[in-house]
Amino acid sequence: MASTAASRLGLAWIRVRDSLWFIPGLSVVAGSALAIVAVRIPSPTFDGTTAGFWIFGGGSEGARGVLTAIAGGLITVTGTIFSVTIIALQLASSQFTPRLLRSFVADRVNQSVLGIFIGTFTYTLLVLRTVRSEADDRVSFVPHVGVTLALALLLVSIGGLIVFINHAAQSIRASVILHRESRRILEVVDDLFPSHIGRPSAHGGAQPPIPSDGHAWPADAPALVGAERSGYLQSVHADALWELGKSDAAPRSGVISIRMELHIGEFAFPGKPIAAIWPAGALDDRVERAVRDAFVLGPDRTPEQDLEYGLVELSDIAVKALSPGINDPTTAAQAIDRLVEVLAALASRVPPDSVRSSPDGGVRLLARHTQFDRAAGLAFDQIRHFGADNPGIATVLLERMLDLASVVPAHLLPVVGEQVDAITRAARRAIVDSGDLRRLEPLAARALQATITPPPAAPPSAAPSILAAPAPPPPAGRRRP
Repeated sequence: MASTAASRLGLAWIRVRDSLWFIPGLSVVAGSALAIVAVRIPSPTFDGTTAGFWIFGGGSEGARGVLTAIAGGLITVTGTIFSVTIIALQLASSQFTPRLLRSFVADRVNQSVLGIFIGTFTYTLLVLRTVRSEADDRVSFVPHVGVTLALALLLVSIGGLIVFINHAAQSIRASVILHRESRRILEVVDDLFPSHIGRPSAHGGAQPPIPSDGHAWPADAPALVGAERSGYLQSVHADALWELGKSDAAPRSGVISIRMELHIGEFAFPGKPIAAIWPAGALDDRVERAVRDAFVLGPDRTPEQDLEYGLVELSDIAVKALSPGINDPTTAAQAIDRLVEVLAALASRVPPDSVRSSPDGGVRLLARHTQFDRAAGLAFDQIRHFGADNPGIATVLLERMLDLASVVPAHLLPVVGEQVDAITRAARRAIVDSGDLRRLEPLAARALQATITPPPAAPPSAAPSILAAPAPPPPAGRRRP
């Protein structure tokens, strides 16, 4: 399955790209290559020209002193940068959520600054080893161009240090973290909704389709494919499944129906069903192996295709802020704002057809997409549970539900109404002060009223016309003038 192998390589590339060693490793290679080239450039003639003014003109001892000072200072500052990065990771993990560690490690500014320092250090050491003096019983050699480039790279490193200090201070701010994570989640929404996996299945013909509710199957029971190892479902490669329709295991009708038993991001242990196959007779060793290869399990959840991971991440930040050890309701309110932003974007998208077919119609896949009601539950259930006794958080939740009800389509209003009802009931149980409850009641009533689908308006032609209405009769006892 070439497509499956390519997709797995793509996931591996994402892990490598977002690691803390990849860009610094490339910088080491680039620094080594630059050093090899720089020491081979002939030294210019120092005749007072502009080029001679900018090129390092000292002797071997001066070159050694400069390169030694640069290398020693850079390795010290590099250690400091690593220490600051680790402190930022610990702070983000304890104050916000451990799921932010991936974002901090994958931060391009942190990786680039580390790469600049480590690459410059590598370059300086390699140039330093080429400096020779007459006292060494060899021909004196000073790579003037190489030393000049080392000084230029030092200036670049100083600029990188200034950028890193500012970026490190900004990156641990709650508003910056929430903005960055919400932007990433919105990118996932853009990528996944609508999803172009196969084509919409044309339900028809003698072959019964996979049911749209995802629960009831045709008369014949399906065959289940279990996971071989534990892990989180990171992605499903439909291109590999489409090949099954061309296999010898395909039924006479030429259609194999496959249903996902897990959502993207859910955990599977060995033996847990990850897919169901219908008809059951189509399942053989080849089909089972192809299905297991198409369902990629990994040690952790990946945010690239997992929308629910981002929702849980923002919800965790709010819950962490509401914990007794932190007590930061402002951050919780900001996280709620970002969650509503994501849900509003999700509600504006046309959900993809759950039943997809291969181009030749030989395979039907019933995918499990994140529906709006499931996303709303992941976003607000935990916040409602841990913040129900806080009148401020209950007020923010109801206000945001009121905002959300004003932008979602009419068919999604009942989902928002369920959240409003749950928030109101939780606040009534948890808030002790009766005054706080009285202040919440009008807001809860307005939010609930906003989620009630209004009746369809009468067409304009059916509305009575004021101009066509007959004049009212004059009052009794008075004559018309």
